[in-house]
This record gives sequence, C-alpha cells and structure tokens, in this order.
Amino acid sequence: MTKEQKRKPNYLLILSIILFVGLLLWKSNSIWASGKLSFVTVRQGWVQHQKEVKTIFANTEILLTAPVEGKVVPVQDEGKRFRKGETVAKIIPSGVDREQTVGEVAVTAPVSGLFYSKTDQLEQVITPENFMNMDVNALLSQVQNGKIISSGNADSVNKLSPLGKIVNNLYPSWMFMYLEDKDQAAKGQTLKFTIRGEEYTGTVMQATGQPRGAVVRFNQYVNGTTENRVQNIIWNFKPASKGVLVPLTALCTFGEEKGVYAGNDGIVRFINVKVLDYNDSVACVEGIPEGIEIISNPSKGIEGMAIKKI
Repeated sequence: MTKEQKRKPNYLLILSIILFVGLLLWKSNSIWASGKLSFVTVRQGWVQHQKEVKTIFANTEILLTAPVEGKVVPVQDEGKRFRKGETVAKIIPSGVDREQTVGEVAVTAPVSGLFYSKTDQLEQVITPENFMNMDVNALLSQVQNGKIISSGNADSVNKLSPLGKIVNNLYPSWMFMYLEDKDQAAKGQTLKFTIRGEEYTGTVMQATGQPRGAVVRFNQYVNGTTENRVQNIIWNFKPASKGVLVPLTALCTFGEEKGVYAGNDGIVRFINVKVLDYNDSVACVEGIPEGIEIISNPSKGIEGMAIKKI
C-alpha cells in the first residue's frame, strides 16, 4: 500500500459520523422542543362577552329636610320600606326650637319607599327626568362635586338641613354608562348587565357623544344603587356561547383552515376545528371531543413530533 493510499480519507466513515451526530442533535432538539410544550385538557364551558363599564345611577328620590333643629332618632334600620304617612324618624328639639316645641317631632314619609339617612346633594340633580331633558355632560360634571352627608347618625341637625331621603323602589332605576369608541349602543336597544352578582335588563333611551355613552332605563329598581350612585358594573354586550372550549393561544390558522395540535396518541397531530365563537381568551369549537389533551402553546414544525412531557 502506497503512502498516498494511506493518506486518503475514509469518506464513508466521515459521512456516517456526520449523519450519526446530526441524528443525535435532531433527536435531542426534538426532545427539548417537546418538553417545552404545554398541555391542557379540553372541557365544556361558556364563552362570555363582558366588559366593565363606569356608570352613574339615578333613582326616583325625595329629599327630606328637618322641620326643627335637634337630635335625629331614626325609627328603623337604614333602607327599610315605609308607607306614605309613616314616621321615618323623630327629632328631639334643641336650641330655639326646644322652647317652641313640646316633645319629639315626627318626620313622616311623603310617599311610600325606602328611607335612607345618607344623602349626596345630588338627589334633585341626577334624576331620570334630567337625564332626558338636560345637558348630560353638565349633569355628570356635578357628580364629582357631590358629597355624602349622613344626617341620621349626627348628634344634631339644623332646621331645613337634609335629614335623609325616600327612594321609590317600585320605579325603575336609570343610569348613564360611559362607552369607548368601539362600543355600540343605539336608542331602543336592549342591554344586559351583571350588578353585584344579579342580572338586570335595560333599554337605551338615548346615546350621547359628549361624553360618549348611553342613558339606560332598567325594567326594575336596581338594588344597591341608592347607596352607591357611581359604580363599575359588568356589561354583557353579547350573548354567551356554550360548548367545547380551547385557549385562544392553542388555535392555529393555515390559510382557511383552523385547528389545534393534540397528542393523546404520543405523537403531535393537527386536528381541524370549526370556531363557533370566541373572546379575548378562549374559543368555542367543533371537531374535538371533551377530555382530549391539546397543546396550548404550539409552534412551527411540531407535527409528527414524539411527545415528552415534563
């Protein structure tokens, strides 16, 4: 054997080594990639279409003022209902009125309703009638200036100062809701809301541009709106859908096809699905059964990959 023959490299051996190393790298990379995949079990559920909106409520309220100076003694607990003519509070006269009045002075309900000793000086400003007949922007600017005044627990009250209010809870509540540019609410439209865990329905009476929003009349009195005129509530702006839910991050689109990657058989497979509804986080789909495991963070090139769960 000549020296030139001894020096000739073994290309077959080199190629075999390269292929072997490449196979090891591919396999290790595949194992690493599959170990980074996250899985979620598909379940039935609801796709909700909700958003939080700021609102200002108006109810049918009558402000009560003290007929004399003195100490207020409420007859019942806050928020109790009284019939017209019933005594809602008593005043023990003091000062000049003490000399002119004998005994306690009764304060009666002018109409039937709920009695509250706390007022915010907006009872005669933020009203259903004013929402429809006055400049809404000018009305709402006064809300930030409103102050809660508690008369019922004060040691004394001046003559003609606010004593409390009667709220007619047989009349529906009204509200103004602030909207963003993308929100849609047209006059006559029926809207649904969730307020303090309860479902309510209202009708848009008018839409406004400055500020952007809508005046809504509910079909009933909304509990808790007398105590808290300004609230953030949930607007259910579109009906919810029920079905098989997948994370929005699990959906993949290839042209007109949509689908998810599943791996129940140990190999990553693409499954076509039909999207029925979706929101910002989940989608309701057809094409996969409940209970199947899908990949919630798919990436390119994972189809056919052996699954290695960590």
